[in-house]
Amino acid sequence: MTPNTPAIVILGNGSLATAKRIQQLFPDALIHGLAERVQGADNTYSEFGATLRQLYQQNTPIIALCAAGIVIRTLAPLLLEKGVEPPVLAVAEDGSAVVPL
Repeated sequence: MTPNTPAIVILGNGSLATAKRIQQLFPDALIHGLAERVQGADNTYSEFGATLRQLYQQNTPIIALCAAGIVIRTLAPLLLEKGVEPPVLAVAEDGSAVVPL
């Protein structure tokens, strides 16, 4: 991944098709899927919170296909300076809504 390449993070197989459509726009992006719930992701993880925080601390832009509230609660302790921190988007599983955080 290049420095501005986003990580696409999903919690279940229901988001995989949307994640793959987003990945077409960012060919270097990797899809990170929850190990016990997602088959076909580029990378797997076992703990959503730890993974999201690690990506954020590595200054990786995040596209999370889940509820915005989950992302906000997970990243809240790390939020300091909006202008210099990586962008974070919460996207509905079907891609019908995008919430910039």
